[in-house]
Amino acid sequence: MPYASETRGVARYRELFGNRYAASLLAWSIVARLPNGMGALSLVLLVRATGAGYGEAGLVAAAYAVAVAVGAPYGGRQVDRRGAARILRRRLVLYSSLFGATAVLGAADAPIPVIAAFAAASGLTLAPISSVMRSIWPTVAGEDGARTAYALDAALQEVIFVGGPLLVAVLATFDPAAAVAGAAVIAAVGTFAFMRLPPVRASEPAEDRHLSRLGALSAVGVRTLALLSLCLGIGFGSAEIAIPAFAEAQGNRALAGVALAGFSCGSLLGGLVAALRPSRDDRRRIIIGTFLLAALLALPLLSGSVAAMTALFFVAGVPVAPVVAAIYGQIGRVAAAGSVAEAFSWFGTAISIGIAGGSVAGGWLIDTSDWRAAVVFGAALVAVGAVVVTIRWGTLAPPLGLARQPE
Repeated sequence: MPYASETRGVARYRELFGNRYAASLLAWSIVARLPNGMGALSLVLLVRATGAGYGEAGLVAAAYAVAVAVGAPYGGRQVDRRGAARILRRRLVLYSSLFGATAVLGAADAPIPVIAAFAAASGLTLAPISSVMRSIWPTVAGEDGARTAYALDAALQEVIFVGGPLLVAVLATFDPAAAVAGAAVIAAVGTFAFMRLPPVRASEPAEDRHLSRLGALSAVGVRTLALLSLCLGIGFGSAEIAIPAFAEAQGNRALAGVALAGFSCGSLLGGLVAALRPSRDDRRRIIIGTFLLAALLALPLLSGSVAAMTALFFVAGVPVAPVVAAIYGQIGRVAAAGSVAEAFSWFGTAISIGIAGGSVAGGWLIDTSDWRAAVVFGAALVAVGAVVVTIRWGTLAPPLGLARQPE
């Protein structure tokens, strides 16, 4: 469906949802990806219920998270080579079976290494929903309409990371194993419904076979964006771990969730607004938005109360979804032919690895100094990412003859 270049404001939403499949793609992708916001927490609760300590619970959750990050690019590559429906069907069965088995093992008080092994195996097989959806948006909505879809998707992802933990909390009141099993069931239902949508079923293997050993990373622009994503992830992980430390210093660690929700709500608002007027130059939006994000991430240093921290993290979150949406748009332009789905997966992998590393670094800084050091480190790493992209500006130009051209 073509979009007039002058379309602005709410009309962009009307035109996007005028496409008969747009709402279903967004809705079912959110359902299918809810386990992204449920997996780690549900595993921690499951392992703790066996009587194991937080150290062992953390190791199981880390094994799962690392496996998800490692398995995502391979899943994207398989989508490029074999088509979306086939890979989603296979991973639906594998992930739901393995994660469900993890719940059973936890309920049966199996040895922690066994639970960790099944958790990691399930993480490796998580369906690449995000990669599939982002790679087909230009076909579904047109190149201009995809800009609106990317911004909206970046905003709505906050539903996953707010709604996922809430679902875990509800299910865990019955039994910690129910939270893990629930994630497996939700993944199966959401992935099945998503892969049955006509645009997904119609998604064919890429016409050009990408044979480089580096896969999508053979494109220099993808490497630049992956490096930026890594810096963003480190920044987010470090800054976010400062929140519970600050809340604890204020006398109520439980209120940390409120401040974290503020960050997510800011990103949600930013994405919804960005979708109304997407940038015609995603490279410029990436650079300006990342520098702005770095500056705003330093604002929580002014906090004197949890309420102030929440408000300041809300402001800091506003540029997040617009920057992420611009990265989505640019990835599709710089990816080499035959590697688009895999290229999108590297964003998630880099962010995930960065958040894990940022959490570790931020935690160490809090232990050796205080929460402010973690905030400063997080803001600094985002600024580093902005500088890297500025220096490597030229690498984000679509390579002639290799990049996917506008539909």
